[in-house]
Amino acid sequence: MAEYRLTQTEPSLNPPSQELVNITINGIELKVPKGENIIESARRAGIDIPYFCYHPRLSKGQAANCRMCLVEVATKAPDGSVRKMPKPQTSCTLPASEGLIVETETEQVAKDRRGILEFLLINHPLDCPICDRGGECPLQNNTLFYGPATTRYIEEKRHYPKAYPLSDYVVFDRERCIHCARCTRFTEDISGDAQLNFLKRGADMEVATFAQTKFHSRFSGNVIELCPVGALLSRTYRFKARPWDLFTTPSICTKCANGCNVKLDYRMSTLVRVNARLNEEVNEEWTCDKGKFGHDYVSSESRLKTPLVRHGTEWRPISWADAYQLLTMHMKMAGKSIGGIGGARCTNEDNFLFQKLFREVLGVNNLDSRTGRWQGPTNAPLYDRYGFHSMGNAIAELEQMKTIFVFGSELVDEQPIIYLRVRKAWRYKGATVLNANSAPPTGDPPHVRDFAKVDLLYKPGTEIALLNGLLHVLFEENLLPVHEEKPFVALQKSVARWTPERTAKETGVSEEAIRKAAHLLIGKPMAIIAGRTVMEHPFYADVVAALGNLLLVTDNPVTNLNVPVLECNAQGAMDMGVLPDVGPGYRPLENPGLNTHQMLEAAARGQLHMLWIVGADLMAKYHDADLVQKALANCPFVVVNELTLTQTALQAHLVLPAASFAEKDGTFTSCERRVQRIHRAFELAPTIKPDWLIFAETADILGHPMPYVSARDILRAIAVEVPLYCDINPQTLGEGGRRWEYPAGQRTAPAPIPVDYHAS
Repeated sequence: MAEYRLTQTEPSLNPPSQELVNITINGIELKVPKGENIIESARRAGIDIPYFCYHPRLSKGQAANCRMCLVEVATKAPDGSVRKMPKPQTSCTLPASEGLIVETETEQVAKDRRGILEFLLINHPLDCPICDRGGECPLQNNTLFYGPATTRYIEEKRHYPKAYPLSDYVVFDRERCIHCARCTRFTEDISGDAQLNFLKRGADMEVATFAQTKFHSRFSGNVIELCPVGALLSRTYRFKARPWDLFTTPSICTKCANGCNVKLDYRMSTLVRVNARLNEEVNEEWTCDKGKFGHDYVSSESRLKTPLVRHGTEWRPISWADAYQLLTMHMKMAGKSIGGIGGARCTNEDNFLFQKLFREVLGVNNLDSRTGRWQGPTNAPLYDRYGFHSMGNAIAELEQMKTIFVFGSELVDEQPIIYLRVRKAWRYKGATVLNANSAPPTGDPPHVRDFAKVDLLYKPGTEIALLNGLLHVLFEENLLPVHEEKPFVALQKSVARWTPERTAKETGVSEEAIRKAAHLLIGKPMAIIAGRTVMEHPFYADVVAALGNLLLVTDNPVTNLNVPVLECNAQGAMDMGVLPDVGPGYRPLENPGLNTHQMLEAAARGQLHMLWIVGADLMAKYHDADLVQKALANCPFVVVNELTLTQTALQAHLVLPAASFAEKDGTFTSCERRVQRIHRAFELAPTIKPDWLIFAETADILGHPMPYVSARDILRAIAVEVPLYCDINPQTLGEGGRRWEYPAGQRTAPAPIPVDYHAS
């Protein structure tokens, strides 16, 4: 990417130069990194320069066209003479250099700002009272502060159709657009779908998609927050509230495991909108559309607000006292023939008490938060060999990689924020990206294959054959670093038969693509990101071992292998011990219980007398729906904690109304092991309870009181009982959260192991 297109202000893209230069802004002498944009240098001195088009994360390709950030500039020569530039300069593109003298508040600058705003308002409608941007509009604010008191323009403004539906979530008011190019640069620089751009020229220029097609993007909601006027607005928020009507609470998105930081805006106990919240280590300031527009269930009219008991096909509301009486009666009748499933969408505090109720009160280890195909020993695929359970890297570390191999994942759908980091590494930092999957991508753009250097589309089930074929080329063509001790002899011998010809025949990937991919894999550092296809592979552990072999032979740390979990708190549920074979902190159990599939099989046979399902819609998402149907039908008593009557809840005998993430305090742990706080924003109904309180009150009725009255009390207990969380508390978490680390030990890098291919 040409250097002139890169922003100079985001540290992760362009670290500040070590060379400092002397500049003067409004008489204040400063030492700033050479090349830093003057608009950023001014902020160091507490000087505000107004702007519309500038954004530190967007390239300069179409920037500097609003002209709002004009400043007067002069340069000081070595002899002390000062030479003033004949015209004002845009501070968002002007790099700092030695001897630069900048004035931001001269009479000429003030006049230019008034002129710019007057021009912008020539055709901009003065409809602030009905504009959803009113009250948080940069154009409105800058006009009031810097603009003219009156306008000389008395002609009719131009008019276009109002509220054009650009996409399912975004509405476009062309009359309000000031051509700042923020939205067009976002789709090109950040999301990668490049669907918005300027069409036509002169007075007719407009932002649009090609041929007025629908704006298909998984990140379209970000252009709403980027727009400095009311041109791009949310269709779901339109005419619902004003900023001064809203209360705002920081929280964490629950739509995937990335742990995006968001702000919940609500009024009258109703969630109105979700906006991104800044966290440089996670989502920066972006959200995907699932996270921005997918939380309408929180205030849905279908939310459960009282316990329900099923009589035949009829649901009857009952009191909490009656619900607890019914629940505990069946728990006593079931004895140890009881199982618990779920927790991946619950907080750490919920999950901690869930397992505590089962293990310490009921004496049962039939507990599992996993609902995917892999439900084997918790430590087997990754921890026993590499020392971690899901991701070795932090999300932010991925953009430092020179090579990124995305394997068996539709990354933009499974891990949208990780996708943005991978694309950022490619676009701005020159990383080489390889993509391999068993099916072509589906759904709206963008996709990793759009910018991958090589795209390997292999036959389902041939993952190990492909990986062995790549290893064969690495060995055959002497692409690997030289090792004096020859530690890879056994591995080299095992892959000798996987020639490019045989690999191509088995996998369906061309010989040329296999060789090309192998040559690209030697770039260091390299990270591997494996996805759902790998996690649901019948030989999951073998595929993970083969991926690890690639890192080991190329001299990359095994911690660069990443198999991120898929649900918002699946990592936290594992950390808290909602697993059949380990307790909190992955403490091994002497008597492992049944995993999810085993519990469903036992229930289907009538051998499990009670199932407690917490926030897991097995009927809709489990890979064996027939087994789930049979298990729920044959189990004598099924209780479900849910927000609404899901397909699974409809098959239960008792349904308990649980609080959503917006209605309770607690913590989530993201796929990168980052623990972050959620905060209670409002109470939808007093009869809705957080899951942890349901478990605690149940234990109390059973004669085992749990001394917790808040989520903070439980977090304090977690820090005591779970060594991995020993330094996790509200103070250390702060606003951005904290990653927990595995104890520093003497674990050495494992040797590569031969992995046999099992043809499916």
